[in-house]
Amino acid sequence: MAATLTGCADTSVGTAVAADRPGLLDDLRSLAGTWIGSYQCAQGATGLTLTVQPKTKAEFAFYPLPENPTVASGTFTMNWQAESDRIVFRKSSWIDRPGSYVMVDLIADHTGSTTTLTGTVVGAGCTTFWLQRDVT
Repeated sequence: MAATLTGCADTSVGTAVAADRPGLLDDLRSLAGTWIGSYQCAQGATGLTLTVQPKTKAEFAFYPLPENPTVASGTFTMNWQAESDRIVFRKSSWIDRPGSYVMVDLIADHTGSTTTLTGTVVGAGCTTFWLQRDVT
């Protein structure tokens, strides 16, 4: 049985703002790097590696987890920016698309943490994501 990641329509999520809040600019500077964790969508728990580049680009790589081995693997690019009290990652283009999977957006809560990212996956049947900075 093939799992399908259902998607969402492109919608505007907030308005871009300058990073003028205390601490937000430092948090955005420290965002670059590799983040590893998982997210929940219609296909179930799915592995996620988010590689964030300093100039508002990112790569979203998904893959099966031991508890959900039938999930396909794939990769797409994203653009990111600060919006109000959150960081929004918007889908951009496929690098490696498996079957009928569709891209999703991420809305990361601004918690001030430099070691974890958590938030909402924007897509039909999706809920949350959790990532931890890869320090290896």
